[in-house]
Amino acid sequence: MAKIVIMLNRLVIGGAPLDTVQLAGYLSAKHEVYLLVGEKNKDEYDASFMLEPYPAVKVIHVNEVHRSINLFNDVNAFFHIKNILQKIKPDIVHTNGAKPGLLGRIAAAMLNVPIIIHTYHGHVFHSYFNRFFSQIVVRVERLLARYSTKIIAISESQKNELADIYKICLPEKIEVINLGIDVAKFNNNKTISGKLFRDKYLLQDNEIAIGIVGRIVPVKNHFLFLDVVEKTIAKTSVPVRFFIIGDGALRNDLMKTLDRKHIDHVFFPEEQKAATVTFTSWILEIEQAMNGLDIVVLTSLNEGVPIALLEAGAASKPVISTKAGAVTEVINDNETGFIISACDIAAFSEKLLMLIENKDLRHTMGNKGFAAIEEKYSKQKEMESIDALYSALLSSQANML
Repeated sequence: MAKIVIMLNRLVIGGAPLDTVQLAGYLSAKHEVYLLVGEKNKDEYDASFMLEPYPAVKVIHVNEVHRSINLFNDVNAFFHIKNILQKIKPDIVHTNGAKPGLLGRIAAAMLNVPIIIHTYHGHVFHSYFNRFFSQIVVRVERLLARYSTKIIAISESQKNELADIYKICLPEKIEVINLGIDVAKFNNNKTISGKLFRDKYLLQDNEIAIGIVGRIVPVKNHFLFLDVVEKTIAKTSVPVRFFIIGDGALRNDLMKTLDRKHIDHVFFPEEQKAATVTFTSWILEIEQAMNGLDIVVLTSLNEGVPIALLEAGAASKPVISTKAGAVTEVINDNETGFIISACDIAAFSEKLLMLIENKDLRHTMGNKGFAAIEEKYSKQKEMESIDALYSALLSSQANML
């Protein structure tokens, strides 16, 4: 039995936290697992409930770890993390996210932790900061890679970015392990699950529901979505409704933009009525949303592997997305959905209209999407692959002693 410390930015609704918690839970069946988590932002939804199925995971809160950069907090967080690692004396430290990857890997290296692993669920090398600061981030990540025993990339395209484009480390140091989801969760009782969503949000049977899922933050580029909404409703006679699932600091800005565009909208937690655009805030039963929607879209500027698109595929929904991160690996263009160049409003709207007005095309693409996700993105396969990596590294470390 190994002692494993897994570090996570914050325990909130999102793909990376869910994946990390599930990994900690899976490993806790055979190892002593500690999960170190930072403090969430005010506009984020606490997701501590995700830990309920995994009572063996020992959770430690490092409240000084925040998403934003603050020298005082970050220095205190570093020493707090270092003290925790000194007490635990882990065999493996596995960091997830930029801030834990920085503080955790330095602390682990200073304490000579035998195995240090970092997973890039995404990266912040572009579209998050200005060019100067982005270059600093890349240089820091190159340094941190020297302290890492292994880097986990969650897609082949991400490995290419890390090794060939940004030169973070040599490709030999990178292990590609595809993300996985619980496909059965989205495929069981689809009709009943979807009806719960459609009834709650007052959707009529003849209305086509289009949804975007994720944090309402700049990198998700929701303003492109609003431009597409405007262009689409001007060109179709089919009754359509649009859903922004998630929340964040830019929600009020989006609402003001819709006001300027003269598009009716509603923040459903406060006012339960039908509108062209519905802000749902966070939805915990995401399988209901995916089964209730007819089309799922993504407008991001930067992504790792977009969990929302995996979930859409598991629910047999066609997808349209900007070309970001591993989107080209998740979507088979023109087969399971459409891939659009970033900010091409006309092309995005054109493809969306094709799906809105062609039920057979929606079903054909959705069914192909399900088959692709079921084959490639199994949660069990992901967990087994990481466990196998741990075992190989632990065995190699033992042979060196």
